[in-house]
Amino acid sequence: MSAEMINNHKKVVFLDVDGTMVNDRGEIPESAKEAVRRAKANGHKMVVCTGRSRFQIYDELLELGFSGIVGAAGVFVIADGKEIYHAYIDEAHRKSVYDYLEGNGFLFCYQADDGVVLNRRSSEGILEIYRKMGMSEERLVRLTGNMHLTEEPWKNPKNEKLLYYNAPFPVAKVHADLEPYFDTVAISLEGMGEYAGEIGINGINKATGMERYLNAAGIAREDSIAVGDGPNDLQMMEYAGIGIAMGNAREEVKERADMVTSSIDNDGIYRAFETLGLFA
Repeated sequence: MSAEMINNHKKVVFLDVDGTMVNDRGEIPESAKEAVRRAKANGHKMVVCTGRSRFQIYDELLELGFSGIVGAAGVFVIADGKEIYHAYIDEAHRKSVYDYLEGNGFLFCYQADDGVVLNRRSSEGILEIYRKMGMSEERLVRLTGNMHLTEEPWKNPKNEKLLYYNAPFPVAKVHADLEPYFDTVAISLEGMGEYAGEIGINGINKATGMERYLNAAGIAREDSIAVGDGPNDLQMMEYAGIGIAMGNAREEVKERADMVTSSIDNDGIYRAFETLGLFA
């Protein structure tokens, strides 16, 4: 795909965070920062599109000046500084999913606006997993954000979605067990494979968040570009006018992308933007 294939309309680029804009060391490559600045200067809009809740999004990233945020995998949408959508898990399902995960020995946490909500057993287990992966204490703090420890985490009305680790079942079984209210997808976590996942409200995902943003901004779907690397990016990449997979993406993501760029640490964002003519 080349610049000649892109029409003259200004674009909206939806950028995943982990593995796309932020590498596994918690760094934003300078080339990615420069790509965002140059594309913005040429009139294109940049939107963060992440599974992270609001408190987990890096200040360093937001300082690049984004036109919007699709957060918590579509749970909330901000357009030009105004929140236009926000959904929360209802009380009955907050409790039923807790009973399922706790009863089967999962390590898990709820994501909320201002922190992660979990019990002490899961807190200790999740932190141990990340330490074994070699994650620094500084990045642990940035990744987990504010931990709200409680033995009744389902009671928080601001719970948006869940993450789980070290599961006894593969993602496909968890998905089947928690339907129809919930949708479950794998997350990219070294060594976990199909045994770590993200649980959200069915029918809410990055693609629905994109749609809400585009409708609010009055921009056509065909003028959208989505860039990602993980399973929870597939819906947004398929919804977008152009879906781009990072070179470090899972193979299933690359296979379904319109274009594959280089890896995050090999100037993947910059090269994709350059190829698409976003700097011209």
